[in-house]
Amino acid sequence: MCNVAGKSKRNVNNNSASAESILWILKVSCVFALLLQSASAEPLKVVYALNAGGSEHTDQNGIHYEADPLNVGIASDYGKHLLMIGRVHEEDEVLYRTERYHTTTFGYDFPADGDGDYALIMKFCEVYFDAPNRKVFDVLLNRRHTVIKQLDIYNHVGRGSAHDEIVYFKIVNGRLQYEFEGEIETSDVRNGHLRLDFIKGALDNPKINAFALLKGDMSQLSRLHNSEASDRRADTEEEDALKAKKTRDNQQHQERIVRYNERQAQRGYDDEEDEDDDEMMEQLPQQPSSQQQQNQQHSEQKAPDSSQRMRSGPRQPSPYSMDDSSILMPVFIAIGAFIPLLFCLCKL
Repeated sequence: MCNVAGKSKRNVNNNSASAESILWILKVSCVFALLLQSASAEPLKVVYALNAGGSEHTDQNGIHYEADPLNVGIASDYGKHLLMIGRVHEEDEVLYRTERYHTTTFGYDFPADGDGDYALIMKFCEVYFDAPNRKVFDVLLNRRHTVIKQLDIYNHVGRGSAHDEIVYFKIVNGRLQYEFEGEIETSDVRNGHLRLDFIKGALDNPKINAFALLKGDMSQLSRLHNSEASDRRADTEEEDALKAKKTRDNQQHQERIVRYNERQAQRGYDDEEDEDDDEMMEQLPQQPSSQQQQNQQHSEQKAPDSSQRMRSGPRQPSPYSMDDSSILMPVFIAIGAFIPLLFCLCKL
């Protein structure tokens, strides 16, 4: 009996030692896996950064922005007259006080750094206009991908405030991959360089204050980027809702285009209705009301194509929409002048 008890005790001790050994091996494996993962993650590095329209500058994160070498368009420091720039650290206001703009589409060529994950940070600041719908333009990446559509800086942050846009993409086997509405768009990286274009629209001129291209572990970007920004990468749980909304918008947009073409095929328009058609083709698609669909008036002259017309600001009130009281005003003045005269004649 004593021998059996001793053997049982030794077996229990052996099993405990084996369990502890297995647990220790698992712990070591987990630590090794974490170390391997952290070592394999590429650290975030700056590939290229540029201060548009200005001189070189190193921001508070250590990112060195080169001076603008471009000789296309107009370099402006109009933002220097502002007392302060909102939503950014005081030391980095200089990046938002200078800019480059052009009266037509312009852009930059800049280097990439092989395959990997990238983030393109674009910096904007509205220093001139004091109302929305005055400056609206698109941004095109690598001649293929519309990464920002209908950008209205004032509408986002107002005047004299920093606004950053962050665009995420990948380069795989020498081809740029950009995810848009759940689909992957691709384009060639030519001679190791990318292209960033600012597209001229109907409302004023495109511009850029500064931009930076970063590569590596994107999880470090939130610690590096301190100013508020619009993230151009949709969250996973929001992709379905965003795609459904975009589908509805596209359908509404197609319906509006059909109605617009039908109106263009007719003989003419009233001036005020023609202005509404121009806005329809320039703004984002919206659901039209039934009254707008039924009110189709005609005039003797045919309206020009809206794509050939340049709009420099908000619509002005129609001179033909005056109140009827303004037409009767001379009559009231004449009556008012006649009554005293009649009173004087009666006293004579």
